[in-house]
Amino acid sequence: MNSGITLEDFGFQLRKYRKRIGLSQTALSGLSTVSVRAVRNLEQGQVLIPRRDTVRLLADALRLTAQERVAFEKAAGSEAGDALFDTLTMPPTAVARPLHGRHGELQALLRHVVDGHQRITAITGFAGVGKTRLALALAAELQSVRDVPTLWVPLRRDTGGQGAEARSPADGPYGSLSGWAAGLVDGGDGTVNRLARLIGDRLALLVLDGNDAGQVARSTMWHLLAECPNLRILETARSPQGAPEDHYLPLGPLATPPPGANPAGTASAPAMTLLLDLLAELQPGFRADEAELPILAELCRRLDGLPRALEAAAAWLTIVSADRLVVMARDEPQLIADRPGESGDALATIRESVTGQPADSLDLLLHLADYAEPWTVERIVTRIGVPWKQAASAVHAFLQCGLIVKVSPGSGALVQFTVLNLVRAFLQTARPAAAG
Repeated sequence: MNSGITLEDFGFQLRKYRKRIGLSQTALSGLSTVSVRAVRNLEQGQVLIPRRDTVRLLADALRLTAQERVAFEKAAGSEAGDALFDTLTMPPTAVARPLHGRHGELQALLRHVVDGHQRITAITGFAGVGKTRLALALAAELQSVRDVPTLWVPLRRDTGGQGAEARSPADGPYGSLSGWAAGLVDGGDGTVNRLARLIGDRLALLVLDGNDAGQVARSTMWHLLAECPNLRILETARSPQGAPEDHYLPLGPLATPPPGANPAGTASAPAMTLLLDLLAELQPGFRADEAELPILAELCRRLDGLPRALEAAAAWLTIVSADRLVVMARDEPQLIADRPGESGDALATIRESVTGQPADSLDLLLHLADYAEPWTVERIVTRIGVPWKQAASAVHAFLQCGLIVKVSPGSGALVQFTVLNLVRAFLQTARPAAAG
């Protein structure tokens, strides 16, 4: 007797036992609650290793004897499949730092990923706005509250706009899927099919983190979704990459303290609470007094409430005073958006986001950057003379990729926007190059 267990062994047994009791695939699906598609794929050997629960439901519906059930489960390789799948999933302990000011966004993601009809969801926004951090929080919430595992694939952009990095955006076991990333980027059927067979009919979340240039194509995602009926995909990207039917969540910066706010209001703004937490991590025992709070609040505003820029500012505050740093932020906010000694990554990402706009949109952005006060779509139409459809399309695109931010209007007021300070500073210093 051959002791090696193959997929064909399981498919053969499933088909044999189904026909023994005279059931069609549809009838077996109804009795077992396993989908007809899953039954068909299992019989054809299209699922690498079925879930243990699926095997149990089928065994119950097929009315197998104890001896037959042992052979059936052994042929399915359920224990080996669960073990392999578990090595690739992200543990909920991967998230350590509290999530500041993102409760609404997290709840919206939970609704769309778990209960929504769209199976592809994308978090879009400016580099450093916290897309990865929000995706991590979602993964932890799904695992701890709803027992939904996450497969995390870290991606990066290289000089050719393609590629997959060999490490995750943070240390931890959820980087174990990085070896699969190159195959997903290439779209090769070998990698995609192997991953699809491993996932099978499991309820799971696949995160494609940093799919900024569409390294993993929508065709590859839909291939996976077609083979894995309970899979959901979450993508993080600087701008929308897919089709309108996907669900997009444009992520804006953290709310900053308004000018003139009282100390309590200043300290409770999400951007400020993040900055204070970062300072306490880097300088144990740090506590901002009332005189420092307005300075730090202005720093948050100058850096647009972008979490990565605030992390850099906290590092700068270990070597310069808050008074000096806010002066630097007034003149060159992009300079302090990188940690001391870093090589200008913030400036490079700003340049890429700006110059990647279509020519007519870039001209409009250059014009809007000159406005010191918030503006509306109506103002673009009436004062600049841009047609409504073009103005709305451009503003929507700017918002999706995070070049502008919505300003809270008063009651009944029109929706207002402003260009990010970091983007405005870049355009003022690089206007000829940007315009060219």
